[in-house]
Amino acid sequence: MECRQCGKKIIIKPSLHELFKYRYEYLCDKCYMKYPIDLKLTSIILDKYHCHILSILPRRYPVNNNYYINEYSKIVETSLHKNGYILLFFDYIYLNDYMVELLDFYSKLFKKNLYVITFNLQN
Repeated sequence: MECRQCGKKIIIKPSLHELFKYRYEYLCDKCYMKYPIDLKLTSIILDKYHCHILSILPRRYPVNNNYYINEYSKIVETSLHKNGYILLFFDYIYLNDYMVELLDFYSKLFKKNLYVITFNLQN
């Protein structure tokens, strides 16, 4: 395999547990360290409900977001079982007055708290 960002060859040594399983690796270790994942949870209190926003990347990287699909799927899998929450996905969010009003509208529409997963949160 090769890194989708820099083109360097990626050598993966399979373990006995994953011998016949194909692994999808999109970034080499150097690029993964250059563009790290940094989970950040932000809470917003709305009129009747509240909203939790989980951002995965600290800022916008010049990397395709699909390269983090393995980590993204694990985060979504752990977040699916939150009771009393509506799960929303966004590529990125600009946290301004319009977005807060929109999130408030969604929470009133579904009559539940919101849990938003996004790659990037802009203030």
